[in-house]
Amino acid sequence: MSLVTQVEPVRLTIENVHISFGKTKVLQGINLEIEPGEFFAFLGPSGSGKSTLLRAIAGFGPVPQGRILIDGKDIVSLSPWKRDVGMVFQNYALWPHLTVQKNVAFGLEERNVARAEKEARIKEALDMVGLSHLADRHPSQLSGGQQQRVALARTIVIRPRLLLLDEPLSNLDANLRVQMRTDILKLQRKLGLTTIFVTHDQEEANTISDRMAVLDKGIIQQIGSPMELYDNPASPFVAHFLGTTNMLEGTVVNAGKHSLLRVDDDLLLPFDSDDVAQRGALVFRPQSIVLNPESPVEDAVKLRAVVDSREFLGATVRYTLSVGAVKMLADEEHRRGRGIYDPTETVELVIPRRQILFIAEK
Repeated sequence: MSLVTQVEPVRLTIENVHISFGKTKVLQGINLEIEPGEFFAFLGPSGSGKSTLLRAIAGFGPVPQGRILIDGKDIVSLSPWKRDVGMVFQNYALWPHLTVQKNVAFGLEERNVARAEKEARIKEALDMVGLSHLADRHPSQLSGGQQQRVALARTIVIRPRLLLLDEPLSNLDANLRVQMRTDILKLQRKLGLTTIFVTHDQEEANTISDRMAVLDKGIIQQIGSPMELYDNPASPFVAHFLGTTNMLEGTVVNAGKHSLLRVDDDLLLPFDSDDVAQRGALVFRPQSIVLNPESPVEDAVKLRAVVDSREFLGATVRYTLSVGAVKMLADEEHRRGRGIYDPTETVELVIPRRQILFIAEK
């Protein structure tokens, strides 16, 4: 029986998990459900608790308070090797004195798998990651991407019910990271394994995950698909962490039909929200701003701005703008032959109202 058909995808449920190192709270009340076959990402800055949460699922580190369930069975009290969980570490953790084939065989030998089955499973795993032709080489003779493939093969060969990836791309150069995240996603889809991927890189999380949890200071800030979180961040932290954003903080003024946010004495901006908070922030992305539109933009906020500076980023030109004392960023698509605005130039700045999100102060 092949690796592809051997393991059914599982549901992972995390209920009220807490972990502390001494007096330092690392994870605080984590509640999460990951669907069978889902590719899920833990995203957050260094120290947010994402790797600690992954290791708690694998059974490494301190025993957490709370419950971690695979298909309804609590695994918190089980040893790592009894959880049917496979983990690929950031540094790959390959045995340098063993060949590729023997590295992949290691987990099977620990499980006393019969010789004929072991050989078949090793061959299938190496075929899946495209390394059959390098089976007799040692890790030192491989590139970083090839070493990562060995680590993946060594993990999937044991037929884990859950695949955990702890920042597996961080040691690779930029071009190879792009290729490897594509390869990992293809492999995950082929195997159908429920997979959790830890990263601090929002681009990686956006491109590879079905859903993700954004963590900060040991707390899940928001859960959803990459597009949902990017378009509708629930907090200033999530808005900033998931890409460049304009965030204008101020006091809410009730102006009848629409609310206004007083950003400073000279700037009142309208917004639509059912929230009755007294303070908050208006959030909109740089690419939502239109400069000197060629045709009218309906239902939009229109302001006069002065160009402070510009950056050529290849696909876009990023402008820093001043609206009185308030600074904003605007991105315009770059096309060959298209003119650009110079510093000190005055422009009309237009923001469609549907692109403006109000986040209440908590």
